[in-house]
Amino acid sequence: MATTTSVLRRALTLSLAPAVLLAALAACERGLPPGEAGPAVIPPQVAPAAAPWATPALKAVVDLQVERDGAALQALLEADEAPVRARAALALASVQDPEATDGLVALLDDSEPAVRMEAAFALGQLPLPNDGRPLVEALEGEGEAAVREQLIRALGIRGGTAAAEALVALEPADAAEEAHRMLALSRLGMRGVTPAGLMDTLVEGLTHPEPDVRKAASYLFGRSGSPELWSDHAPRVREILDGYRRDEPAAMNLVIAVGVLREQADVDRILGWATEGEDWRIRTNAIRALGSQPMLEASGVRDALFERLETDPSYHVRIAAANTLTMGLFVPQPVQARMAEWLRTDAPQHWRTHVPFAQHLAGVGREELILEWARRVEGVHPAAAARGLELISMTEGDEATRFIWEMTEHRNTRVRALALAILGQRWAAVIMDDQEVQEIFEVLVDRVAEGEPAEVQRALGALVSPAYGALDREGRVLETIIQRAEAEESVPTLVSLLEALEAIGFEDAAELTESFLDHEDLRVQRAAAAAHRRITGREVAEVDETGPERTVDWEALEALGPEPRLFLETERGEVVIRMLPAQAPLTVQTVAELAEAGRYDDSPFHRVIPNFMVQGGDVTMGDGSGSPGFAIRSEFTRIPFQRGIIAMASAGKDTEDSQFFVTHSMQPHLDGEYTAFGWVESGEGALDGILEGDVVVRARVAPGSGG
Repeated sequence: MATTTSVLRRALTLSLAPAVLLAALAACERGLPPGEAGPAVIPPQVAPAAAPWATPALKAVVDLQVERDGAALQALLEADEAPVRARAALALASVQDPEATDGLVALLDDSEPAVRMEAAFALGQLPLPNDGRPLVEALEGEGEAAVREQLIRALGIRGGTAAAEALVALEPADAAEEAHRMLALSRLGMRGVTPAGLMDTLVEGLTHPEPDVRKAASYLFGRSGSPELWSDHAPRVREILDGYRRDEPAAMNLVIAVGVLREQADVDRILGWATEGEDWRIRTNAIRALGSQPMLEASGVRDALFERLETDPSYHVRIAAANTLTMGLFVPQPVQARMAEWLRTDAPQHWRTHVPFAQHLAGVGREELILEWARRVEGVHPAAAARGLELISMTEGDEATRFIWEMTEHRNTRVRALALAILGQRWAAVIMDDQEVQEIFEVLVDRVAEGEPAEVQRALGALVSPAYGALDREGRVLETIIQRAEAEESVPTLVSLLEALEAIGFEDAAELTESFLDHEDLRVQRAAAAAHRRITGREVAEVDETGPERTVDWEALEALGPEPRLFLETERGEVVIRMLPAQAPLTVQTVAELAEAGRYDDSPFHRVIPNFMVQGGDVTMGDGSGSPGFAIRSEFTRIPFQRGIIAMASAGKDTEDSQFFVTHSMQPHLDGEYTAFGWVESGEGALDGILEGDVVVRARVAPGSGG
């Protein structure tokens, strides 16, 4: 039987180990029965424990990748050594240099399968020439399963009509290849590439004997957002869904698809999955499928959602029920009254299920109720206090302002920081008397002088936006910033101080900004240069914007071994992650350094989207807006986004820093878009239990030799 693991086994090899590149893959498969929620898929041992995972020649290739030297990497595509050619191709997948396309296409005829595989992956990261026909031709003559699957993935991501027609006609070699074909066809269809036979093929795949194939075939139906592509097949899709077992993985997508039809005749069908689905992810998607007005207006739906909110064993499902109850074009008054009663009486420790109701009621003018709720929950959890603050910030009145003042003295640094930011916004947005504005100014200046880094950054942001000049007759802000900057060791805070100088434009700060122009951190240099230009009106030497901010520390990586483990001790239990430095060396090195330095300790999971992912790792602000003070290069890898994959969050290419996320389920639209660098080896129950605001109690790293 082909399992998800066997699919991954073919997708993963160790790109930096010649012995592995040129030898058969060793398998450590772990099959899962249909519908089992965990554990995360376990890829195989990807390198013998005794084998070196990087040679000097391969290290040089990685260094060129970090430097984004596309021309040098292209030259290495013609190297005599096959491992160098393969690693250069993988490097170009991250560099994404369009000039490399011809050289990568040429490698599709390379004598070594590992080289062809890396070339196929890299081409999936670039605009494909001639509608993808070179990959189609390579697929027709390719005999290695691992290479074929990379070609199929690339065609699904970048191919056009010719690619889609070839994949529709393809006779897969086995169930694993069929799963890749179905997923590629799903992705093509979502991009609007729908030749004759594509939808028929996907519908047929929904009843394939292998669960991985069914799940891949269902992907388009759950992600398309519209039934336009498959509405002619709707009766058959319903029939297939009705025939599934309650633990069927493909039901996660099909139940969403049926909900998109917005027909009340489907309500009982969807409610059945919402109550009887054996996997919490199926129940979550079923509840979301009820979120359209026609569905919500059907008899008994809102009562059923309140019942799920009260009784479902999964907190994620309960949160989904609360969110769905606030959806639709309008929420009837009786339902709003029930929401208000829920906020008043439900236990404060359930605050996460309250948030959707509070957000909705805040939007319809229930300010007094929101203030009452915010006071009820602020002592339960710092994240609850932060959510209350965010809602109160949108209301006016003395009571709201008083609550914000109180939160500037909260026991949690991040809550205090948020309150300072809101208070600073409030003095400009809300009419206050001169005395109150002066009091706010005094608090902000004091926090810049004495606060913790998060408070300093928030206070500075609040100081520079309003008209501070009339309040700072004695130059207290400048004096405070200079004193703090001279003693500051936190790069993010130092950058914030320099940005404040730039925004305010203190003429007396030129000497200070000049002193940071040669700082070791590139971000500090940038901030200092911008501030110096603003203050003096003079140009300064260009900051090297192209050089890497961090480089690979090969000695540190070798000490970690080929497969180090990241242990995340959370409030819900321990999650153990196997990392793969061979695919993403700079990323693994960075995460390991942050963990060993204790910077992840006490950092929250600030963003949790049920059946998508949990995100954490903001080591400064704790809300997703912070940074450790550096950025690293993107390292796009062949690790496919299945359940339990860990990857770096980013705001675009080469913006990764400390933040990471871990997936609840397959998310193939992320493949090649984010740096995936490992997978959950154990602790899947803890992963499923993580909620917004939960923290990493402690993070540590242990060297690993694989296996």
